[in-house]
Amino acid sequence: MRIQTWFMSVVFVTTLVAFVACGADTSAGSVVPAAANIVAPASSPAAPVTAQALQQIEYTQALPSPPLPAMPAIQAAPAPPAPQKQITTPSPQSTARAVRTAASRPASAAPVFPVTVKDGNGDDVVFDSPPERIVAFDSAVVEILFAIGEGDRVVGTHEFVTSPQEANDVTRVGSAFNMDIEATVALEPDLVFLFFDRFKEDVERAGLRVLFIPTLSDDFNKVADRIRLWGEIVGNPASAEAVASDFEERVKAITVTMADYTAGPSVFQDEGALWTPGQGTLIQQVFDVLKLENIAFDVVGYEQFSPELIVERDPGFIIGSYGDSISDDPVFKDLLAVQNGSVYVPTSDALSIAGPRFIQGIEELARWIYPGLFP
Repeated sequence: MRIQTWFMSVVFVTTLVAFVACGADTSAGSVVPAAANIVAPASSPAAPVTAQALQQIEYTQALPSPPLPAMPAIQAAPAPPAPQKQITTPSPQSTARAVRTAASRPASAAPVFPVTVKDGNGDDVVFDSPPERIVAFDSAVVEILFAIGEGDRVVGTHEFVTSPQEANDVTRVGSAFNMDIEATVALEPDLVFLFFDRFKEDVERAGLRVLFIPTLSDDFNKVADRIRLWGEIVGNPASAEAVASDFEERVKAITVTMADYTAGPSVFQDEGALWTPGQGTLIQQVFDVLKLENIAFDVVGYEQFSPELIVERDPGFIIGSYGDSISDDPVFKDLLAVQNGSVYVPTSDALSIAGPRFIQGIEELARWIYPGLFP
């Protein structure tokens, strides 16, 4: 009997141990394995698009996928059969700018005078009070003054000013490079602004005060500084700060969106008669921000491109600043951009004038090139 009792105890203990072990195995089997690391797709191979490989290309997602963390959701699109070659976009070339002391002071609600400005020759121009009658011989300055609510101070400008519409009634005193000094004097301005110094001495000899600062040509980020400068000069720094800050925030939004990408499609900009911008220009800086490969990468400033070179470099997109003179030209019929209908004519001259509207031109171009990124 004792042996039987001992035997039953052993069986019971053995059964209990087996049951516990089985339960432990079942519990361990319920653990979910760690997810595998997701690797972003590799960048496209460095192979240029050729006319022989031509197919209709949708550039909604033309840029290579960035490494994790990924960009916000981008509309899916078929990848090009032969992507544009990857490049390292150059930094915009910087040049000396007119330095001003007004910019060193933070903008305040109340105007502060005197205001001292360094002109394009490095000379100090001191304003003890806001100028009341300004001949602004510069499209950008006209746009700035109207944008900050000071357009009523503008009594004269040149014939090429087209924006804003409120400026249409402002008296014209010559074309952009041919100033009518007599007509300028007749307006009795207390300030004449010039974007180049050709007429500076003539205007000063006529007894008028002149402020000469060269047109911005290398860095569109300086537009915000110019806006603030004019806010100081006319005694309205608060309005100027609002416009300048809006400009900077919109530029930043585009820069942040493009930050994780390296290179996009190739582009050619026709400014008329195949003149095109290259390094050291505002347009090149726009291309850099949008990660576009300028086929005129070896141009400094502006040069006239040959049709043969355009055909050889075969841009994916073409921008016709003043109309499309390329699509119907038999010489360019086999270009990738022409075959795809990717010739773009801007709806305004915003990218031609370094004023508050310049950001509108960048935004419009971004939406056209990358509709998936900039809906």
